[in-house]
Parts: sequence; structure tokens; C-alpha cells
Amino acid sequence: MNDRIKARRGKAGATKTKKSYGRVNFRTVKALLRKGREERRSQFKAGQFDLAGFILKLLLVAAIVALFVVFFGQFTGMYVSVKTAGRPDVMSRATELLTILYTAVILGMVIGGVGQLGRELFAADDMKIFSAMPINARTLFVARLISIYRGQLLIALVTVLTVNATFAWKVGVTAAFWVMTVGICFILPLITIGIAAVIVPVFQVIKRFLRERFVLTFILLTALLGAGFWLYSLILGGVKALLLGDSIRYFFNEAVLNTIGKVCAALYPARWFANIMTGSEFLWSWVGLVLTAAVSIVLSLLIIKNILERALQARNQSSSVSILKTTKLTKRGNRFTALLKKEFLMIFRTPSYMFSYFSVAFIMPLMVYFCMDVSASLVENLVGLDCRLELALFLTILFGALTNIFCATNISRDGEMFYTVKAMPLSFKTVFFSKIILCLIVTAISQAASAVILAATGALGGWDSLFIAVAGMLFSFVNIAVATRYDFNHAKFSTEDDGEIKESSGTVSTIIVMGMVLSFAVGGLVFVLRVLSQLRQFEYGGLTYIIVSALAAVAVGLAAFYLLFRLKRKYYEFSGGGI
Repeated sequence: MNDRIKARRGKAGATKTKKSYGRVNFRTVKALLRKGREERRSQFKAGQFDLAGFILKLLLVAAIVALFVVFFGQFTGMYVSVKTAGRPDVMSRATELLTILYTAVILGMVIGGVGQLGRELFAADDMKIFSAMPINARTLFVARLISIYRGQLLIALVTVLTVNATFAWKVGVTAAFWVMTVGICFILPLITIGIAAVIVPVFQVIKRFLRERFVLTFILLTALLGAGFWLYSLILGGVKALLLGDSIRYFFNEAVLNTIGKVCAALYPARWFANIMTGSEFLWSWVGLVLTAAVSIVLSLLIIKNILERALQARNQSSSVSILKTTKLTKRGNRFTALLKKEFLMIFRTPSYMFSYFSVAFIMPLMVYFCMDVSASLVENLVGLDCRLELALFLTILFGALTNIFCATNISRDGEMFYTVKAMPLSFKTVFFSKIILCLIVTAISQAASAVILAATGALGGWDSLFIAVAGMLFSFVNIAVATRYDFNHAKFSTEDDGEIKESSGTVSTIIVMGMVLSFAVGGLVFVLRVLSQLRQFEYGGLTYIIVSALAAVAVGLAAFYLLFRLKRKYYEFSGGGI
């Protein structure tokens, strides 16, 4: 009898274990979340925290929030007072405005969620470890989902609170408005994560299709970046119109408002959020949001359940066979040329590198032109001074520095290949200058194109444009030389098979700070001197050329000294690169 009871209990236990396989183990979820927290804490303890980058991000967010509050507040007051049929309709205008803004917030969070899900599921370093552990896909996904939800919640708090606080500043609200704001902040990430989970599989298919179609990838990335800056230029134009007068008010006639109303009526789920905040269709909007959040969660769980196990297996598989044609070596090539080609192909065949360097360098002239067009006319109308040369110099140095950020990984992106090159019969100058020359070629093309655009559009004269191009190239050399040596002194090689660096380091933040200091020191100095010369009515002449030339010569000399100082000895003693 006892044997039968034990046998039945054993079968029941086996059945229970079998049914629980694949279910979410919340104890394991808690352990995984604790692991993530400890890893983040260890970065502080190990001294790997990028303090400069963290401060830069905070300053950037604070600047964006401040500018948004100022300009959106002014635009809100103007837009809600626009009349239709001779009468104001504050409720309709407010709902339309919030709908458009929430749509932008949702799109931004979805794009961020797609990138975060892709990294967490397909590119995270610890996925190799989890693939060999007894952790089912659902448990792992729930842990990842909670982590991603935290990040999305933080974004929602910053964006939604900024939008609603600015809106409340211009339009009277009640206490219920703030209660609904908190509720929206918590429910919005559920929807955006669900939408992102649906898009992730399609995004991964596109990535696999473009994996070795490098020219097509470059064209698409550059086109997307160009479209983004074109949109940015439109926003700058609107800001300029707001600052220079209220002529933009007359753009919103009755036909335009009717079109805006029809478009906003179809922008769900953003429309539901706007309805809740303005109190129109309150109950049905909440029902729509709750149902949408529930469907999003279910869809994300079903989709990730099917793709996560394959993602875990893919992390343990060897890299796929290249579809590129192999060519035989027909003749002995030049060593420097070979290294130059190696640097180019390493960047061009890695989409993230291609985007952060080649695409940005390609778009840089448009960035300078857009900002130049707005800032020059704005300064001229507000201050009454023509400072085009000084503004162009400031923008060229600033955007040139941002373009050369990728040089901060000139050494680290080699990975273990750096030791292979170091063991070859190559001098340290050949190795380093192959990297620097490639960067100079790219930045020279970008600076020349920027000068041509400024001259062709009449923003600057021909000689001024040429001077701007030469000054931009000299200061770009400063950025490249300092970035290369700094990265060499603090090299960190990736542990991935492809050697790709997926996270920015403190070197990148340092180079950004240096570029900003250079642009404000040089461009700001000549701009202030130009303004003072106009106010004090003394002959300014060609003082800008003299000052910039002298500063550029000093900066180039110091950068070259920093690059070459004891470089030979450090190169042959180098054994770092570990993370």
C-alpha cells in the first residue's frame, strides 16, 4: 500500500513539474533583477562609471526640457486662442495639441523600446550564459520586460510630466489633471513595449537582410538621418517664427484647423490620452487604453515566447558564413594602404560604426547649413549685427567635433586584432597614422562640402567659406589626435566575437566635452569680440582670421605633442584592452 501511495505521489509530482515547465518562475525573476542591480552597482565600485557622460546627458535633458517649456508654452498660448468661425474653442485646440505631442512621445518610446528589446534579447552579453542555464524563455523575458519597463517608465515620467506641466502653465487645470497624469505615466510604457515587441521580429529580419548589404545600409541610414535633420530644421524655423513675431498665428486658418482635427481624430491611442487629460469622452478613452494595454501585453508575451528561444540558441552559434566574394591576392600591396583599407572596411561593414561616423559626416554639412540659416537671421534681427562668419565658425567646430566622436574608438574597436597588428613588422607610426589619415580624409570631405554649401547658398562669401573649411579641418585634427591617444591610453576591447563596441565609454564623453569647449572658446571668443567692436565702434578688421589662425596653430601643436609623446615606448609595452 505504501509503495502505491509513493508511486502516485511521484506521478503527481512529475505531472506538476511537467506542467510548471515553461511557466514564469518569479523567484528566478527576482534573482535576475537582483543580478542586474548588482551589475550596475559594480560599475560604480570598479570605477567604470562614465561621470562625464552622465553629466552631459543630464545637461542635455535639462536643456531640451527648458527649451521645450519656453517655446511650447508660447506656442500653446497662441494655438489655443486661435478662433474658428470667429469664436475660440479652447477644448478642441487643447485636445489636438496634446494628441500630436503624445503621438510624438509614443513614437519616440516605441523606437527606444525596439532598440532596447533588440539589445536585451539578441545582443546582451549574458544571453550566452542564460542559454546554458535551466531558465525558461518566459521567465527570462519577464525579467527583461520588467527591466525595460523601468526604463520606459522613466522616459514617460520625464516627457509626459514636461508636456503636461507646460500645458497646465498656459491652460487652467484641476487637481484631477495631475492624478490622470500619474496614471498615464504608468500605463503608457505597457502600450509602447507591446508595440515594440510586435516590431522587433520585423526589425531583426530587416537587420539580417541588410547584414552584408553595406552600400544599401549606408544609403538607408544616411537618408533616415537626413530626414531627421530636415525635420529638425522645420522645428528650428518654427522656433524662429515664434521669437520674431506672431505671424505663425495666421497660418492656422479654418481649413488648416479642420485638417488638423481630422488627423488628430485618428491618432489612437494618443487621442485617448488627450481626451482623458481634457475630460472629453473620459470613460470610453480609459476603456480603450486599458484594452489596448492588455492586448499589448498578451501580444508581447506570445511573440517573445516564440523568438526568445531562437535568440538564445543564436547567441551560441558561430557567426554566419559571409556572402561576400573572396578575391585572391594578385600582387604585393603597400602596408600603409592595406591598414587604411582595413580601417575603412571595419567601419563600413559594421552598421553601428557606419551610422555613427560615415552617415553623420555625410549629413554634417546640412546640419551646419540648417543651424546657420536660423541662427544668423535670428541674431541679426534680435541684436542687429551681422556675425555670420563667427556663427559659422562656432557651428563648424561644434558639429565637426560631434562628427569625430567615433575617433574615440580608434584603438578599442580593433579588439583582439590590435595584438595581431602589433605582432606584424609594422612601425607604430604606420599603425596610428593609418587610423588618423582615414579620419582626416572623411572629415576633410565633410568640411569641404559644408564650405561649398555655405558659399553656394550665399550664407558666406567664397574666401570666408574657404577659411571656415581650413579652420574646421585643423580643429578636427585636434579632436582626432587627442581622441586616438586618449583611447589608446584607456583602451577597452569588446569580448564579443565580432569585437564590436556596443556601449559608449568615458572616452566618448571626454571628446564631446573637449569639442564643446573648443567650439565655445574659439567661436564664442570671436563672436563676443565682434559684438564688442560694434558696440564700442572700433575697427574690427580681420581680427577673426588672426585669432582663429593663432588658436588653431597652438591647438594643433599641443594635440600633435600629446599624440606622439612617448607613443613608441607605450605602443611596444601595450598589453591592456581588457574590460
